[in-house]
Amino acid sequence: MLVTQVKNKLLRLIPADELCRVVDMCERVRLGPRQILHHYMLPMEYVYFVERGLVSVAARVEREKFVEVWLIGSEGLVGAPIALAADAAPLHRRTVQVTGEALRIKTPEFCGLLDSLPHLRSVVDRYLAVVLGQTSQSGACNSFHDIRQRLARWLLIARSAMDDNEIPLTHGVLAELLGVRRASVTDSLEALQTDGTVTTRRGSVKIENPVELSRLCCGCFKLIEREYRRLLPASDTGSDARLPVRSQPQSPWMSPDS
Repeated sequence: MLVTQVKNKLLRLIPADELCRVVDMCERVRLGPRQILHHYMLPMEYVYFVERGLVSVAARVEREKFVEVWLIGSEGLVGAPIALAADAAPLHRRTVQVTGEALRIKTPEFCGLLDSLPHLRSVVDRYLAVVLGQTSQSGACNSFHDIRQRLARWLLIARSAMDDNEIPLTHGVLAELLGVRRASVTDSLEALQTDGTVTTRRGSVKIENPVELSRLCCGCFKLIEREYRRLLPASDTGSDARLPVRSQPQSPWMSPDS
């Protein structure tokens, strides 16, 4: 696989020598519709660097009901908790919502690369901070803002994650992800369509005016977007800028001369 073919924005932030090592350990896989990449409370066998498509991370709220807590596209990776604990079995399910492709790597190999590649470690750490910010802000948004504002936020985040104005999801799936009734999503989309910000057709929503949709949205999307750009400033441009590498802390049991 050629490193020039890599589309994942996190991987594009690391130097060529580190990128080559990562790519050598990855395999390109297709992400199928409704494919579950990680099951609830089960160890994560693989980490996925999304190249194209959209993956939702959902928290379990009832025995058979999950609600989306954040989204992952080519700006991120699926399996971030592995960076914190190699045997992580988190309280979330990760499901492909829009078909695409990813670079897949086995968990032990990913952990080994984090230990040996400082720029990759730095990028993943910053992405973890982005995820924490997105989930906390989304939780606040769901508690405070109305369904139309929440739907606008979700559509804008999905647009950023996919780099596409067309989001191929049904009203029913959107309702499931937002944890609301299908009729509420339909009513909100009709209102947004009347405002000229989106158009809908069977199985798809197209954002026609992202600037106006952002204006109609609550302030949560801008906060999430600003934090992403602050922590990962070059990931949406494909530039060769490099992020600072966190130095490894010295053990308190070692003297400076040892």
